[in-house]
Amino acid sequence: MNRIPDSNVSQIPESQSSPATDPNASPAAAQESLASTVRVITQDDLNQKIQSGESVEIINVLDPDKYMLGLIKGSKRIPLSQLDARSGEIDKTKLVVTYCASSACNASQRAAEELTAKGFNAHAYLGGIKEWKEAGLETEV
Repeated sequence: MNRIPDSNVSQIPESQSSPATDPNASPAAAQESLASTVRVITQDDLNQKIQSGESVEIINVLDPDKYMLGLIKGSKRIPLSQLDARSGEIDKTKLVVTYCASSACNASQRAAEELTAKGFNAHAYLGGIKEWKEAGLETEV
């Protein structure tokens, strides 16, 4: 099983309420909170894993009405609302990375929490398709 080195992830016990789940929180506060409640992966680390051919399951957890935003190349589309029912489509032997629209979105955090509870090695990408595209990294429709 692929594991991210401890220096690249953060895992601290979850709190009941955080800026990551507060729709009125700033994107910076949401990102900082996300890093303190679930295991995360940075854009550079995720891109490095993709480029090196590491076996990673990348899951776009956006709702179908957001598909026009695109997706990270090689991603699976499994909306957060369907994650429980469709978790069997995800390989438990691989690192799983969830992402959503942007760093202000908390769906990737909730998905990573849900998958971790089911025994997956899940991490939330510290960003979303917006930041991925802005960096000029590979996407598809």
